[in-house]
Amino acid sequence: MKNRLIITVSDIKGTKSYNIHQLLKKVLVSVILIVLLVLACSFWFISYLDNEVTSVKKNKEIEFKILNEKEEKLLAQNKLYSIQIKSKINDIDELNQKLDEIHTIIGVGKNATKDEISKKTLSAINLKKKKYTLRVIPNGKPLDKIKVSSNFGYRINPITKRKQFHRGIDLAAPRKTPIRATADGIVEHVQSKNVGDYGRVIKVSHNYGFKTTFAHMHKTYVKVGEIVKKGQIIGLVGSSGRSSGPHLHYEIRYASTLLSPKNFINWNLNTYESIFKKERKVEWESLINLIKDQHPMELL
Repeated sequence: MKNRLIITVSDIKGTKSYNIHQLLKKVLVSVILIVLLVLACSFWFISYLDNEVTSVKKNKEIEFKILNEKEEKLLAQNKLYSIQIKSKINDIDELNQKLDEIHTIIGVGKNATKDEISKKTLSAINLKKKKYTLRVIPNGKPLDKIKVSSNFGYRINPITKRKQFHRGIDLAAPRKTPIRATADGIVEHVQSKNVGDYGRVIKVSHNYGFKTTFAHMHKTYVKVGEIVKKGQIIGLVGSSGRSSGPHLHYEIRYASTLLSPKNFINWNLNTYESIFKKERKVEWESLINLIKDQHPMELL
């Protein structure tokens, strides 16, 4: 009886006794202790994980708050920088306007004393030379139909309502009208996104110091460094940038001097010699002689 446990159960029917071996008792006690230990460890581990999750959550909240504060500061700085950059761009644009005005005034002053192209040089310009110059120097129409909405020179800006020097000519046309290169050249600059006053813009560099600019475009078809031919479609008319409606802003420069695009739009084989009298800012005498010297056999 030493290794046995007697359990007595009494009820209305009487009393009953049960003998349980001490080993079973030990096993039962051990199981109960293990279960209690597992439960205790589980509760502790769950509590530990909960504390860790809470701690991580708090840290994340703090980090998120710090990041939000930094983001707000960066956004505020970016806004300030954007305002400052926009102000600088406006200053640069005004400076460019003034420089263009100065260049134009200087050009006009020179026109009064500059020698006209000589009769000897004019007489040496044969048909091949004429066709060559009309291929490499901007001329003709950038659009199939020409409808001038704003001329070259001083005007009241339709957006700012202030008197400003207009660096080119505005040609009204329906949106997505094809724009053509007015001479052979190489694409110098392309802005394919709607950014700045000119919006989508293309600048083409031509032979002998001539450059053309096409602005407010709907879409650009060429890339920087691309060779373009006279008459090639380089983009579509739009109203990007600072514009009051769909049109093409078209500029022509010779070196740093702005020229009247209208004189060059009307320049063709039939009016070939008129440009030498109308546009006196270009050194036509030396330019034509240079063409003759560079292409003596081809252009004879």
